[in-house]
Amino acid sequence: MEKIGYINKGNLSLTNGLNSIDELKDVKIEYGYRDAVEDRNDVVQPICAGVIITKSEQILVINKSKKATSKISPEKDKTLLYIGGHLDISDASTSNLHSFANGMKREIGEELGIEIKESLMENLILTYTPVSEKSARHLGVIFPIIIEQSFDTTFTDGKCKFVEISGLKNITNFETWSEIILKEIVEKKSFWKK
Repeated sequence: MEKIGYINKGNLSLTNGLNSIDELKDVKIEYGYRDAVEDRNDVVQPICAGVIITKSEQILVINKSKKATSKISPEKDKTLLYIGGHLDISDASTSNLHSFANGMKREIGEELGIEIKESLMENLILTYTPVSEKSARHLGVIFPIIIEQSFDTTFTDGKCKFVEISGLKNITNFETWSEIILKEIVEKKSFWKK
């Protein structure tokens, strides 16, 4: 059975929306069996994810299948600008940020079948949107990933495709973390549009 990472909420000062990544640099990450951890309201589970953007201003857009989302999932019937999943005990490293990067790379490898070699560690964001009991148990550690060009891939839990960033204005059903990503990563081109 899978062991996932979790952090005691009492060790964090989280607010709704964007938070400082400094919250996670030195905090203790513990690991427990997924089924036991997911039922706890006193902890948050880091979700390690990546936002894949091309230098030609395309972004990978995800729509999870109904089978891949529960009835109470904040991702149900929503468009996502990230792909990732739970921090696993196999991702543990000498620093929390490297552990999260390992988790993001592993999850993208599992879900898209591609290898991520680098990410923008200095531009990652931390999201927390406790809009439901389930979302209050998850914390998004989101890495921008800049690649040369789009690629054809399949997504194990739904559909994905690259779209022009200018076309994102036509999408109206973003999930809450994706709304933050749009504002804090996509619209701040200065760090990735070089």
